[in-house]
Amino acid sequence: MKIIDSIEKTITSPSLYWQSLSLALCFIASYFFYSLIKENIIPKITSFSNNSNEVTRVFRRYFLPILFPIISICFIVIGFVIYKQFFREAILFSTTIKLIALFLFLRFIRVSANSTFIANAVGLFLMPALILDIFDILDPAINYLDELSFKIGKVRISIYLIIKAIIVLIIVFWLSSLISRKSKSYIDSNKSIKSSTKSIISKFIDILVYSIVALIILKTFGFDMTTLAVIGGAVGVGIGFGLQKIASNFISGIILLFEKSVEVGDIVELDNGSIYGTVKHFGGRYTLVECTDGRELMIPNEEFIINKVTNWTYSNNRARIEIKVSVAYGSDLEKAKAIISSCAKGYFRCMTYPEVECYITDFAESEIKFILYFWINDITEGRSNAKSDVMNLIYKKLEENNIKIPLPQRELKITNNS
Repeated sequence: MKIIDSIEKTITSPSLYWQSLSLALCFIASYFFYSLIKENIIPKITSFSNNSNEVTRVFRRYFLPILFPIISICFIVIGFVIYKQFFREAILFSTTIKLIALFLFLRFIRVSANSTFIANAVGLFLMPALILDIFDILDPAINYLDELSFKIGKVRISIYLIIKAIIVLIIVFWLSSLISRKSKSYIDSNKSIKSSTKSIISKFIDILVYSIVALIILKTFGFDMTTLAVIGGAVGVGIGFGLQKIASNFISGIILLFEKSVEVGDIVELDNGSIYGTVKHFGGRYTLVECTDGRELMIPNEEFIINKVTNWTYSNNRARIEIKVSVAYGSDLEKAKAIISSCAKGYFRCMTYPEVECYITDFAESEIKFILYFWINDITEGRSNAKSDVMNLIYKKLEENNIKIPLPQRELKITNNS
């Protein structure tokens, strides 16, 4: 047989012993270099980091288990290049490189997946394929397995296609799980990203990863992509008619994500002031707003795009408050104006800049009207309570200074026609 002839030829070849000696020297050099990096270089790299414990953990968990195979491949490739300069046959070198490369790949899967099942499942198929490739009978074996087939309708399924699909599915699901898990872990640990943004990014990553996985699976099984285009067109029409609002809200959520015009913790006002509250949750379909009276409203994301929205905390937490005050005719206007302004200036939440402003706005039928403007530094602590406190101070100060707040006056004339 071809396998026995190949083994016999390799064993009886004098170059086998030279290759074995060269490989042994490569492994010795690899181990020496590995020890040097592990004992001297890695501790220095971790010592330069501000977060040394985290870097050390990453090195020990992910880098160290695959460091020796990587170094071994490097030295064996160098030895292979040098050996080929003097000898023609180097089958032991090429075989060793393939075995270490497979071992490195399986080790990387085991470390990243934190499970031996996926690595063993992949190795169960790749190890026989590597052995067949070493003895140069992989192509005939593939052709033979491809001939063992059956049809389901117009789809031809062979043993080779099933084995190939299993390997691809295992690797694809491992990669998708790894990418999804690591990206979500990085996003969750990033404190500069708000919680609402994290949830939307996580959902977007899931959709993207699983869409790619679905395309790879369909391509592996020989699915006609033109059919997928037709199905995609039909789905698009369905979304356009039946799922228009859902798609609109989802896309609006993505727009809000990238614009960051509304985020968790913002105080918003919608529907001409009838909805006023704090954003508590930001999802793909709706935004949860908790009103000041305890109501929790699930507002479609589309409302934040197509309608006018007041975001009181978009760029800062400052807010201007206005208070209308009336005094009776005959009052000292300058004194009244000074008292009204001083009440706002003396309030502990009032900002010094922008300055407090007070103006006469109207000479009404029985009163002179003032308007007071002042700014508070944090609207999240409430607007109504600040307005109420200042109005209370104004009333007391005006009363203390004998400045009257007029009541509506009406004259009633009674005529006697008898």
